[in-house]
Amino acid sequence: MVDDEPDLLGNCERLLRPLGHVCLSAGGGRDAIELIDRAEPDLVVTDLRLPGTDGLSVARHARARVPPIPVILITAYDSPWARRAAREADIAYLPKPFTNAAFLDAVRRVLAEGASGPTPAAAR
Repeated sequence: MVDDEPDLLGNCERLLRPLGHVCLSAGGGRDAIELIDRAEPDLVVTDLRLPGTDGLSVARHARARVPPIPVILITAYDSPWARRAAREADIAYLPKPFTNAAFLDAVRRVLAEGASGPTPAAAR
């Protein structure tokens, strides 16, 4: 989970841990890329706007791995550009604010489909 909002990171962790997920977090893009390389996660959830390297760069890094890591891109700055960028990078997209149910649904769908190409979480 990559976001510069500690409250959002904590909430997502509280939602995922009871389901058996191990949650790792980073507050910025560069830290996220290092964490992806070190931990090889099953899923990356990243904000679009981050300090340092942006979330789209984080997402592309995760998708370039072998095998590709599925990604959900989240953003409070919903725009046609962000949706198009997510589509072109083959990543799911979830605009903020989102409900706990929408977040969990997006995680379930993307993990179920694996790295072969996520179905959109909210829009694509």
